[in-house]
Amino acid sequence: MKHLLSILCLSLALLPLTGMARTISDFFASEPGNIFPLLTRTGRLDMVDYYNSGKTVAIANNLEGESSLLQLDSAYLKVQTSKNRIVEMRMRTAGKDTVITVIETVMTPVPDSRLTQWNVHWQRFTSDKLFAMPGIDDFFIRKMPHDLRADLQDAMIFPLIQLTFKGEGHDIIEAAHGLEQFLAKEEYQRYSSYLKPSISYRFNGLKIKPVK
Repeated sequence: MKHLLSILCLSLALLPLTGMARTISDFFASEPGNIFPLLTRTGRLDMVDYYNSGKTVAIANNLEGESSLLQLDSAYLKVQTSKNRIVEMRMRTAGKDTVITVIETVMTPVPDSRLTQWNVHWQRFTSDKLFAMPGIDDFFIRKMPHDLRADLQDAMIFPLIQLTFKGEGHDIIEAAHGLEQFLAKEEYQRYSSYLKPSISYRFNGLKIKPVK
């Protein structure tokens, strides 16, 4: 009976959007595998069923590991897809468009994230003008000495930046650098007083812009 209900829910999730109110669970179920390649659609629906029943149950994924649904409401969810990867999804309206903003974070072991945005048909918005991923330079304060800037830029050829949704409505995106974890303690202390701990972003239509 449970799997029959899951199949029915999936069928509804794949119907045309006209006249239907959608939740983030629907898009979690219908995602074609670009973001959730380790999770079958049935497995995703089982995770939602368990969560809505007040349970957080680990589901076996396609790599013989476990995945868990950590948070869920009508517009936001957070999934631990594997031991080293977390996915957050936030559904919002921008004009006449429904947009799904996805943050994927991997532990390298320092957390590193990427952000993508999708329409209701899981077609990606590819314009760089919608969101500019911060680099390590964006965390420097203006009075940081030039020699320290140069040293840190040389050390961080591959900046590791973590993104996550914040706020009661998950309507703020916070970017944080992982320098304290990446650098030796003494080395980090050279730079710490010249670094912003985080940068906040807000939605502005289809765009995601830094809070000034």
